[in-house]
Amino acid sequence: IAAGAYSQRTAIHGSDEIASLSRSFDEMAQAVEGTVQTLQQNARQKDDFVAAFTHELKTPMTSILGFADILRSGEVSPATRRTAADYIYHESKRLEALSGNLLALMGLEQQPPQLEAVPLGRVLQSLRRALPQGSPVPTLPRSDAVVLAQPELLCDMLYNLIQNARKATPADGKVEVLLDETPTRLTIRVQDTGCGIPPEVGKHIFEKFYQGDTSHAMAGNGLGLALSLRVLQLNDYKIEVESEPGRGSKFTVIIPKR
Repeated sequence: IAAGAYSQRTAIHGSDEIASLSRSFDEMAQAVEGTVQTLQQNARQKDDFVAAFTHELKTPMTSILGFADILRSGEVSPATRRTAADYIYHESKRLEALSGNLLALMGLEQQPPQLEAVPLGRVLQSLRRALPQGSPVPTLPRSDAVVLAQPELLCDMLYNLIQNARKATPADGKVEVLLDETPTRLTIRVQDTGCGIPPEVGKHIFEKFYQGDTSHAMAGNGLGLALSLRVLQLNDYKIEVESEPGRGSKFTVIIPKR
């Protein structure tokens, strides 16, 4: 164990003081092993985070530099100039969204939000205004319930879940937001008829920068669900995920009544 074999145990059985010392020593060794595994996992996550963050920065910056070089190389046609300007604008917006989500995530880690009693209807009204038009557009339910939350963060969390469902669902598909209320809890369910989530992807969807679909058209910055999960944890909410490839996904947010 001293040499680093933290999975080893003394495993001395009996009822005397040596056996008692053995049990205590093995409990200590197990605690040390768990701590070492946690530290190793944290180190891997930091390495993955840096690698993913570097990739997320490089992709839009390459596009911006390339199209900026076209614009500064000399006379170009109006159509080419417009195309280059569009790419530069949209890639800059991606960088803005990336930095905004990172700052929000860091802010939640350093300063937990102050929760307040807020009408869920007010949150849903803000959500209606925030959602961009386009197909498929979910119909948001009405509610008179009051929940304990930070309203802006709760709105952002639902926005991320709905936008992910919309990205995964074809134009002729369906995205629904359903509300269910019992005496002890409030349930908000976001479900779609989209492509679904493969089991090997489902294990990682709440990790920072993880993207199940890396195509440029579908990719965001991989922070939306990580941000949503942190909001859930800070508000003592729970989330359940059900998905089947080719048959859609269902994200259920459980809000306890206090």
